[in-house]
Amino acid sequence: MRMSLLSTIRTRFHPLWKIRRTPWLFRIFHSLDFPVWVRCRSLGMKMRVMWFRDMNWLFDSVPKEPEFNAIMERLCDAIQPKVFWDIGANLGWFSWLVNAKARPSQVFLFEPLPQNARLLGETIRRNQFAHMSIIRAAVSDECGTVSFKVDDKSGAASQIAGLFEESGESAIGRAYGLENEITVRATTMDAEIAAGAPIPDLIKMDVESAEHLALKGAQRLLDLDRTVIAFECHRHEAIDMFRARNWAVFLADQLNNYLAVPPGLLEKVSDITRGLAGVD
Repeated sequence: MRMSLLSTIRTRFHPLWKIRRTPWLFRIFHSLDFPVWVRCRSLGMKMRVMWFRDMNWLFDSVPKEPEFNAIMERLCDAIQPKVFWDIGANLGWFSWLVNAKARPSQVFLFEPLPQNARLLGETIRRNQFAHMSIIRAAVSDECGTVSFKVDDKSGAASQIAGLFEESGESAIGRAYGLENEITVRATTMDAEIAAGAPIPDLIKMDVESAEHLALKGAQRLLDLDRTVIAFECHRHEAIDMFRARNWAVFLADQLNNYLAVPPGLLEKVSDITRGLAGVD
């Protein structure tokens, strides 16, 4: 049986989970929170995080999504991406990983939450990543603005408000009881390309159940068949969009991460996909 991300967090970070879900304890820790630097030894850099909210990142020895990390590293070797898009960048881990393993010439980090975007900016400046750009927007099916439920408990489960209302009780955001809501800019992948952004060779997408909306706004990009997409998926509509274009979709791990590959790039990543289960 596939282990949910919710179950994983409960298992690995149980004390922190308890604090986040206990209102009075959370208020105390949240009021004392402050930004700190974390040394990512495997990548040879430092990353800016919040001491309490992002406490799991303070322990460098604890693996985060090890299977998915390994696949991203192998994709860097196979594709050697010159342009990488990190959609739903959060704290930027996969941007830092791809940067260390593939040395891309351009990296775009899409992050709608102001606090996360500030932390990303500090990491980029500290490490002198001049080839990286932050797009302060949610990626969806339309340009404009959208209401967002803010995850101030873990920083990783913020979500488009409409999707939050549809989510089940087992969803992390529901379990945390997210209440704060803000308005953020929304963009589409196609709009960014039309505005001059280079075609990505590799995309990592983690948008908290909005993957079907993000792909609706990427029709021209998908038609190009030039991009491998590694994505978290909770809605089968997203997989259906890939399959309708004859893209191959593979299950990357047991945490709802998938890999979508256009027909023309299948041979290039065959050593990776050979060990993965295909998805119909």
